[in-house]
Amino acid sequence: MTTREYLIDVAASKLGDYVKGSREVEAIWRDVLPESWTDQQVKSYAKTKDWCGGLVLKCLREAKLTEVHWQDGSGFVIPLLGYASVTKTPKPGDIGIRVGPKWHEVYHHFLVVTWDSPHGWGSIDGNAPTCVRRHHTSLDPTIVFYSIEKLLPAIPEAGFSSDSPFAVPGVQEKP
Repeated sequence: MTTREYLIDVAASKLGDYVKGSREVEAIWRDVLPESWTDQQVKSYAKTKDWCGGLVLKCLREAKLTEVHWQDGSGFVIPLLGYASVTKTPKPGDIGIRVGPKWHEVYHHFLVVTWDSPHGWGSIDGNAPTCVRRHHTSLDPTIVFYSIEKLLPAIPEAGFSSDSPFAVPGVQEKP
């Protein structure tokens, strides 16, 4: 299984019918907000904030792709991935953001699950009923996709053994 596939599995395990302030949404924010936040601050945030970006970051953190925390007002995508990570052909696990009319207001975050073309793709979205995998038939011009490529392991992900020249001592050694 590749890291991207694992990330999508992590996201799929989070599918459910959550609402602001629910136990599940509070747990998402508790994981991604800075550790200095008190329980009361986290509870208040979970009751008042949309959690689509928190879900995406929780999945990235659970898949061990980052340890960054959510920053109120700026999120995490640009500080973590940078503007140079924008892509027109996202892969599974890449992040989509719907921006506002001023192109700096973020309205929604999601993880890309499938990408066939701008006219056929799917995603996992927080703040949507059951976080269902949403299937899209056209590309909204207000969506910007960010590649997670720079977060992926530098070594090949599958099909190697300790006999391989790419083996990592202590990680892929035979028992």
